[in-house]
Amino acid sequence: DPANLAEEGRKFTFDFSYWSHDGYKERHDGYLEPAGVGSNYSDQAKVFEDLGRGVLENAWKGYNCSLFAYGQTGSGKSYSMVGYGSNKGIVPVTCEQLFVGIDEKKQNPNAKDHEFQVSVSMLEIYNEQVRDLLNPKTASIKGGLKVRQHPSKGFYVEQLVTAPVSSYDDIDRKINEGTRNRTVAATNMNATSSRAHTIVAINFSQKAPNEAGQSMTKSSVINLVDLAGSERAESTGATGDRLKEGSAINQSLSTLGNVIKALADQSSGKGKVMVPFRDSVLTKLLKNALGGNSKTIMIAALSPADINYDETLSTLRFADRAKAIKTKAIVNESPTDKLIRELKEENQKLMEQLKAAQAGGVMPQPVAVEEGDDNKGKFTEEEVEEMKRSMEEQLRRNQEEMEAMKMSWEQRLQEEAAQNEEKLQAERRKREEMKVIPHFWNLNEDPSLTGMVVHFVRGGNTRVGNKKANPPADVVLIGLSIQAEHALVRNDNNVVYLKPAAADAKVLVNGKPLTP
Repeated sequence: DPANLAEEGRKFTFDFSYWSHDGYKERHDGYLEPAGVGSNYSDQAKVFEDLGRGVLENAWKGYNCSLFAYGQTGSGKSYSMVGYGSNKGIVPVTCEQLFVGIDEKKQNPNAKDHEFQVSVSMLEIYNEQVRDLLNPKTASIKGGLKVRQHPSKGFYVEQLVTAPVSSYDDIDRKINEGTRNRTVAATNMNATSSRAHTIVAINFSQKAPNEAGQSMTKSSVINLVDLAGSERAESTGATGDRLKEGSAINQSLSTLGNVIKALADQSSGKGKVMVPFRDSVLTKLLKNALGGNSKTIMIAALSPADINYDETLSTLRFADRAKAIKTKAIVNESPTDKLIRELKEENQKLMEQLKAAQAGGVMPQPVAVEEGDDNKGKFTEEEVEEMKRSMEEQLRRNQEEMEAMKMSWEQRLQEEAAQNEEKLQAERRKREEMKVIPHFWNLNEDPSLTGMVVHFVRGGNTRVGNKKANPPADVVLIGLSIQAEHALVRNDNNVVYLKPAAADAKVLVNGKPLTP
C-alpha cells in the first residue's frame, strides 16, 4: 500500500506471472523482446507458449476452451489478447497455429477421410446491448440483438453471423472487418475501444470415421474474451454519457464478480449457492466458460503505477476467487447422423407447438425462451407472439444447422467466398483511391482503431454536418458540437479548400481554428 509502506505486502499465488513494463528491446521489425539474459520481460511468444498452446491442444481434443482478460483500462488486456503490430497477441497466434495444425494433419496419408471445419463469430456488448461486429446492420437494431436460451446448448445470440473460414488470412480479414465495424459504431457514439466487451468465438469441428467406419463429429468452441476496463469514476473524471457507460460496464463486471464468487463458494462445497448468471448479458454468454463445459484461462492485467493500487488489489482478489472455480469440461463428440436426427426430432416438436399456437390451443413451454420471461401458464398476447417468434427462430436455426451438416464444407466455403468477393473488391478499390483522391480518416486514442473510417473528397463540393442536415450531408459526423451544416470542403483539381459552414462551427487545421 503506497499510503502505508511499513505495512507487510499482500500475497497472491497464480500459475504464471509476467512482467512487461520494461526490460525489453525493439527488433528491426518492431517486435519487443527481452533486452538481455537478466531481463524479466515476458514477450508475446512466451505468453502464447504458456497459455495459448494449452487452449489449442484442448481444442484439438474436442474440449470447449475460454480465455478472458480482466483488469483496469490501460493495463494491457487488448495487448495480451490481440496485440499490436508485430507483437501479435494470443488471439491471432492461436488462429494462425490452428491452421498450421490443420495443414500438418492434411499432409498425413492416414487422414484422407478427415474433414476440418473452422468458423468465426465476433460480437460486442456495449451498455448491456449485443452487436454483431461481422454484420454492421445490427448496430441499428433498437436494444441490440436478443440473447436466447436453448435447453441443451445454453445461451446464444439470435441472428449472430458465424462465417466459415479456410485460412488464417480469412480469420484475420474477419477480425479486421469486425474491428472496422466497431470503430464506425464507436465513432458514431463518441465511444472508445475500452468501453465494450468483445467476444471472438472460433468454432472448430473435426469429422472423421471411427474404427467401426461411422462418421464422428468432434467439436470445440474457443471463446476469446476481451473485457472492458474496470475503472473508478473519480480517477477517470467521467461525466454524462461516459459516466453512464462506466456504470453499465462496472455493473456487468460486478455481476461477473458475483458469479465468480458464487461459483468459487460452490466449488468449495458451501451447500446450495444461487449463481446470478441471468443478471447481465455478459454473464449469460460466459455461463459455459465459467461454470460449465469448458477449460478456462483468465489473464489478470495490472498497472504498475502506485496511483492504481486499489484497482490492482481489486483485480488480484477477483482473479484469486476465479482460481477457486472448478469447471467440468467434456469432449464434445457424437455421430454426425445422431446430431441430424436430434435436430429433426426437435424441429418436429417445434412444428407441433407452432401449430397448437396458431390454432389457438394451449401454448406449451417453448424450446427457446427469451431470458427473463416468467412463464407460469398465463400469457398475454405479446408473450404468445414473442414465443411464436422465438420458436420460429429456433426452427430456422435448426434447419440451417441440418443443411450445413449435409452440405459439404467446400460448398459452404465457396458460398462465403462469393459473398466476400464483393467486399474485397470494394476494399481494394478504396485502397487504390486513397492513393490518388484526397480524403479524411479518423484518429483514435487506440492505434488499432485509427484509419478505419475514411471519407473521400471528390471533385466539387463536399458538405460536412450531422444527421439533422437537410438535404443530408455528404459526410455525416456525430458529436456534441457538430452542427447540421458544419463545414464545406471543395476539391478543385486535387487542391482542397476547407471552411466552416456556420459561425459557431468549430473547424481546426493543425490546431489552428478557421473562420467562415
